[in-house]
Amino acid sequence: MKRIISCFTNSYGPAGVWAAVERIRAAGIDHLELALRGHNFGGLVIPESVVITEKATAAEAQGFCDHLAAHGVKVSGCNVGGADIRTRDGVELTERRIRFAARWFGVPICVSGAGQPADAGERRTIVEHLRRLGETAGQVGVTLALETHKGPTQNASAMLSLMEEVDHPHVRLNFDTGNIAYYNRGADPCNELEQVKDLVRNVHLKDNRGGFEDWYFPAVGDGGSVDFARVRAILDGVGFTGPYTIEIEGIGGEPEPGLEGRQERIARSVAHLRSCGYFD
Repeated sequence: MKRIISCFTNSYGPAGVWAAVERIRAAGIDHLELALRGHNFGGLVIPESVVITEKATAAEAQGFCDHLAAHGVKVSGCNVGGADIRTRDGVELTERRIRFAARWFGVPICVSGAGQPADAGERRTIVEHLRRLGETAGQVGVTLALETHKGPTQNASAMLSLMEEVDHPHVRLNFDTGNIAYYNRGADPCNELEQVKDLVRNVHLKDNRGGFEDWYFPAVGDGGSVDFARVRAILDGVGFTGPYTIEIEGIGGEPEPGLEGRQERIARSVAHLRSCGYFD
Protein backbone atom coordinates (compact mmCIF):
# COMPACT_ATOMS: atom_id res chain seq x y z
CA MET A 1 0.00 0.00 0.00
CA LYS A 2 1.53 3.30 -1.07
CA ARG A 3 1.00 5.92 1.64
CA ILE A 4 1.75 9.64 1.48
CA ILE A 5 4.05 10.51 4.36
CA SER A 6 4.52 14.23 4.84
CA CYS A 7 5.84 16.75 7.35
CA PHE A 8 4.22 19.97 8.52
CA THR A 9 6.59 22.84 7.77
CA ASN A 10 6.02 24.20 11.30
CA SER A 11 8.22 21.31 12.46
CA TYR A 12 11.13 23.35 11.10
CA GLY A 13 10.21 26.19 13.44
CA PRO A 14 11.59 29.67 12.74
CA ALA A 15 13.75 28.31 9.89
CA GLY A 16 10.56 28.41 7.82
CA VAL A 17 9.24 26.86 4.67
CA TRP A 18 12.19 27.49 2.35
CA ALA A 19 14.52 25.58 4.67
CA ALA A 20 11.92 22.82 5.02
CA VAL A 21 11.92 22.33 1.25
CA GLU A 22 15.71 22.21 1.17
CA ARG A 23 16.00 19.61 3.92
CA ILE A 24 12.98 17.32 3.94
CA ARG A 25 14.33 14.81 1.42
CA ALA A 26 17.42 14.32 3.57
CA ALA A 27 15.04 13.32 6.39
CA GLY A 28 13.68 10.51 4.21
CA ILE A 29 10.44 11.82 2.70
CA ASP A 30 9.48 14.18 -0.10
CA HIS A 31 6.14 15.74 0.90
CA LEU A 32 5.34 18.78 3.04
CA GLU A 33 2.17 20.20 4.52
CA LEU A 34 2.70 23.87 3.83
CA ALA A 35 1.88 26.54 6.42
CA LEU A 36 0.22 29.58 4.83
CA ARG A 37 0.50 31.66 8.01
CA GLY A 38 2.81 32.41 10.91
CA HIS A 39 2.41 30.74 14.30
CA ASN A 40 2.65 31.84 17.95
CA PHE A 41 1.24 29.36 20.44
CA GLY A 42 2.67 27.14 23.14
CA GLY A 43 6.15 28.52 22.75
CA LEU A 44 6.40 27.71 19.04
CA VAL A 45 6.95 31.04 17.30
CA ILE A 46 7.19 31.20 13.51
CA PRO A 47 7.17 34.68 11.98
CA GLU A 48 5.03 35.26 8.91
CA SER A 49 8.16 36.37 7.06
CA VAL A 50 9.43 32.77 6.84
CA VAL A 51 6.25 31.25 5.36
CA ILE A 52 4.49 31.71 2.03
CA THR A 53 1.07 33.33 2.44
CA GLU A 54 -1.95 34.23 0.35
CA LYS A 55 -0.54 37.77 0.20
CA ALA A 56 2.35 36.60 -1.99
CA THR A 57 2.65 38.14 -5.43
CA ALA A 58 2.49 35.90 -8.48
CA ALA A 59 6.26 36.21 -8.82
CA GLU A 60 6.80 35.21 -5.18
CA ALA A 61 4.44 32.25 -5.41
CA GLN A 62 6.05 31.08 -8.65
CA GLY A 63 9.47 31.44 -7.07
CA PHE A 64 8.44 29.13 -4.25
CA CYS A 65 6.97 26.62 -6.73
CA ASP A 66 10.30 26.69 -8.56
CA HIS A 67 12.06 26.06 -5.24
CA LEU A 68 9.86 23.00 -4.65
CA ALA A 69 10.57 21.66 -8.12
CA ALA A 70 14.31 22.24 -7.82
CA HIS A 71 14.40 20.10 -4.68
CA GLY A 72 11.94 17.43 -5.84
CA VAL A 73 9.44 18.18 -3.07
CA LYS A 74 5.65 17.94 -3.30
CA VAL A 75 2.98 19.69 -1.24
CA SER A 76 0.53 17.24 0.35
CA GLY A 77 -1.74 19.96 1.70
CA CYS A 78 -1.82 23.51 3.00
CA ASN A 79 -2.56 24.70 6.52
CA VAL A 80 -4.97 27.61 6.15
CA GLY A 81 -6.18 27.97 9.75
CA GLY A 82 -5.72 30.77 12.23
CA ALA A 83 -8.53 33.08 11.19
CA ASP A 84 -11.58 33.52 13.42
CA ILE A 85 -14.22 31.76 11.34
CA ARG A 86 -16.96 33.13 13.59
CA THR A 87 -16.52 36.36 11.66
CA ARG A 88 -17.07 37.31 8.02
CA ASP A 89 -13.50 38.59 7.78
CA GLY A 90 -12.18 35.29 9.10
CA VAL A 91 -14.18 33.28 6.60
CA GLU A 92 -13.10 35.48 3.71
CA LEU A 93 -9.44 35.19 4.73
CA THR A 94 -9.75 31.40 4.92
CA GLU A 95 -11.37 31.37 1.49
CA ARG A 96 -8.49 33.38 0.05
CA ARG A 97 -6.03 30.90 1.51
CA ILE A 98 -7.96 27.93 0.11
CA ARG A 99 -8.02 29.46 -3.37
CA PHE A 100 -4.32 30.36 -3.14
CA ALA A 101 -3.46 26.79 -2.10
CA ALA A 102 -5.45 25.29 -4.95
CA ARG A 103 -4.13 27.69 -7.58
CA TRP A 104 -0.44 27.43 -6.81
CA PHE A 105 0.00 24.00 -5.29
CA GLY A 106 -2.93 21.95 -6.60
CA VAL A 107 -3.46 20.40 -3.19
CA PRO A 108 -6.38 18.08 -2.40
CA ILE A 109 -6.43 19.05 1.31
CA CYS A 110 -6.50 22.28 3.29
CA VAL A 111 -6.30 22.03 7.08
CA SER A 112 -8.17 24.52 9.27
CA GLY A 113 -9.51 24.91 12.76
CA ALA A 114 -13.24 24.79 13.41
CA GLY A 115 -13.42 27.78 15.75
CA GLN A 116 -14.38 27.91 19.41
CA PRO A 117 -17.98 29.08 19.79
CA ALA A 118 -18.89 30.71 23.08
CA ASP A 119 -22.59 29.83 22.85
CA ALA A 120 -25.24 28.16 20.71
CA GLY A 121 -25.61 31.21 18.50
CA GLU A 122 -21.93 31.25 17.65
CA ARG A 123 -22.03 27.51 16.97
CA ARG A 124 -24.82 28.01 14.42
CA THR A 125 -22.72 30.71 12.79
CA ILE A 126 -19.68 28.43 12.65
CA VAL A 127 -21.73 25.62 11.09
CA GLU A 128 -23.02 28.01 8.41
CA HIS A 129 -19.52 29.34 7.77
CA LEU A 130 -18.07 25.84 7.51
CA ARG A 131 -20.67 24.99 4.90
CA ARG A 132 -19.66 28.12 3.00
CA LEU A 133 -16.00 27.12 3.24
CA GLY A 134 -16.96 23.66 2.03
CA GLU A 135 -18.58 25.21 -1.04
CA THR A 136 -15.47 27.27 -1.73
CA ALA A 137 -13.24 24.25 -1.25
CA GLY A 138 -15.39 22.12 -3.52
CA GLN A 139 -15.27 24.70 -6.29
CA VAL A 140 -11.47 24.40 -6.47
CA GLY A 141 -11.24 20.64 -5.89
CA VAL A 142 -10.18 20.77 -2.23
CA THR A 143 -11.45 19.11 0.94
CA LEU A 144 -11.26 21.17 4.12
CA ALA A 145 -9.95 18.99 6.97
CA LEU A 146 -10.75 20.30 10.46
CA GLU A 147 -7.99 20.09 13.05
CA THR A 148 -8.33 18.45 16.49
CA HIS A 149 -8.61 21.55 18.67
CA LYS A 150 -10.53 22.63 21.75
CA GLY A 151 -14.23 23.00 21.04
CA PRO A 152 -16.19 21.46 18.16
CA THR A 153 -13.42 19.00 17.18
CA GLN A 154 -11.98 18.32 20.63
CA ASN A 155 -12.71 14.58 20.65
CA ALA A 156 -14.54 11.94 18.65
CA SER A 157 -17.97 12.71 20.09
CA ALA A 158 -17.62 16.41 19.30
CA MET A 159 -16.27 15.69 15.81
CA LEU A 160 -19.18 13.38 14.97
CA SER A 161 -21.69 15.95 16.17
CA LEU A 162 -20.09 18.73 14.12
CA MET A 163 -19.83 16.61 10.97
CA GLU A 164 -23.52 15.72 11.26
CA GLU A 165 -24.48 19.39 11.61
CA VAL A 166 -22.26 20.69 8.82
CA ASP A 167 -23.14 17.78 6.50
CA HIS A 168 -20.93 18.91 3.61
CA PRO A 169 -18.93 16.53 1.40
CA HIS A 170 -15.94 18.87 1.25
CA VAL A 171 -15.68 19.32 5.03
CA ARG A 172 -14.02 16.43 6.83
CA LEU A 173 -11.47 15.83 9.59
CA ASN A 174 -7.78 16.26 10.22
CA PHE A 175 -7.10 13.88 13.12
CA ASP A 176 -4.23 14.95 15.37
CA THR A 177 -2.89 12.04 17.41
CA GLY A 178 -1.17 14.29 19.96
CA ASN A 179 -3.90 16.84 20.48
CA ILE A 180 -6.42 14.27 21.71
CA ALA A 181 -4.60 13.78 25.03
CA TYR A 182 -3.67 17.48 25.22
CA TYR A 183 -7.32 18.60 25.10
CA ASN A 184 -9.01 15.60 26.81
CA ARG A 185 -8.06 14.06 30.15
CA GLY A 186 -7.33 10.36 29.87
CA ALA A 187 -8.42 9.98 26.24
CA ASP A 188 -6.76 7.33 24.09
CA PRO A 189 -6.06 8.62 20.57
CA CYS A 190 -6.59 5.25 18.91
CA ASN A 191 -9.94 4.71 20.60
CA GLU A 192 -11.03 8.17 19.47
CA LEU A 193 -9.76 7.51 15.95
CA GLU A 194 -11.77 4.30 15.71
CA GLN A 195 -14.96 6.33 16.07
CA VAL A 196 -14.22 8.87 13.31
CA LYS A 197 -11.96 6.92 10.95
CA ASP A 198 -14.37 7.10 8.00
CA LEU A 199 -14.34 10.92 8.14
CA VAL A 200 -10.56 11.41 8.29
CA ARG A 201 -8.90 12.98 5.24
CA ASN A 202 -5.60 14.14 6.80
CA VAL A 203 -3.65 13.03 9.87
CA HIS A 204 -1.18 14.91 12.02
CA LEU A 205 1.19 12.32 13.45
CA LYS A 206 2.13 14.03 16.70
CA ASP A 207 3.51 12.31 19.80
CA ASN A 208 3.24 13.22 23.47
CA ARG A 209 3.40 11.57 26.89
CA GLY A 210 -0.35 11.62 27.42
CA GLY A 211 -0.66 14.59 29.75
CA PHE A 212 -3.62 16.95 29.73
CA GLU A 213 -2.52 20.41 28.50
CA ASP A 214 1.09 19.19 28.71
CA TRP A 215 3.13 20.90 25.98
CA TYR A 216 5.34 17.89 25.24
CA PHE A 217 5.44 17.12 21.53
CA PRO A 218 8.79 15.45 20.76
CA ALA A 219 9.91 13.38 17.79
CA VAL A 220 7.36 10.79 16.75
CA GLY A 221 8.09 7.69 18.82
CA ASP A 222 9.70 9.55 21.74
CA GLY A 223 6.55 10.40 23.69
CA GLY A 224 5.32 6.90 24.28
CA SER A 225 1.58 7.52 24.54
CA VAL A 226 0.53 7.04 20.90
CA ASP A 227 0.50 3.61 19.26
CA PHE A 228 1.43 4.69 15.75
CA ALA A 229 1.30 1.15 14.36
CA ARG A 230 -2.31 0.90 15.54
CA VAL A 231 -3.12 4.31 14.03
CA ARG A 232 -1.91 3.01 10.68
CA ALA A 233 -3.82 -0.26 11.05
CA ILE A 234 -7.08 1.50 11.90
CA LEU A 235 -6.84 3.74 8.84
CA ASP A 236 -5.63 0.92 6.59
CA GLY A 237 -8.93 -0.71 7.44
CA VAL A 238 -10.87 2.09 5.73
CA GLY A 239 -8.48 2.44 2.80
CA PHE A 240 -6.89 5.69 3.94
CA THR A 241 -3.45 6.19 2.40
CA GLY A 242 -2.63 9.68 3.63
CA PRO A 243 -1.51 12.30 3.89
CA TYR A 244 0.08 11.24 7.16
CA THR A 245 1.87 14.38 8.33
CA ILE A 246 4.61 14.46 10.94
CA GLU A 247 4.15 17.38 13.33
CA ILE A 248 6.73 18.20 16.00
CA GLU A 249 5.82 21.22 18.14
CA GLY A 250 8.56 20.79 20.71
CA ILE A 251 8.76 20.56 24.48
CA GLY A 252 7.64 23.34 26.78
CA GLY A 253 10.54 25.23 28.32
CA GLU A 254 13.29 23.65 26.24
CA PRO A 255 15.89 25.78 24.46
CA GLU A 256 15.32 26.32 20.76
CA PRO A 257 16.64 23.08 19.21
CA GLY A 258 17.88 24.86 16.09
CA LEU A 259 17.62 23.77 12.51
CA GLU A 260 19.94 20.78 12.87
CA GLY A 261 18.16 19.62 16.01
CA ARG A 262 14.81 19.91 14.30
CA GLN A 263 16.07 18.04 11.27
CA GLU A 264 17.32 15.22 13.49
CA ARG A 265 13.93 14.91 15.18
CA ILE A 266 12.15 14.76 11.83
CA ALA A 267 14.55 12.10 10.51
CA ARG A 268 14.05 10.09 13.72
CA SER A 269 10.28 10.39 13.30
CA VAL A 270 10.51 9.05 9.75
CA ALA A 271 12.57 6.11 11.02
CA HIS A 272 9.98 5.35 13.70
CA LEU A 273 7.15 5.41 11.16
CA ARG A 274 9.17 3.06 8.98
CA SER A 275 9.38 0.64 11.90
CA CYS A 276 5.58 0.94 12.29
CA GLY A 277 4.92 -0.14 8.71
CA TYR A 278 4.04 3.19 7.12
CA PHE A 279 6.42 2.59 4.21
CA ASP A 280 5.42 -1.05 3.54
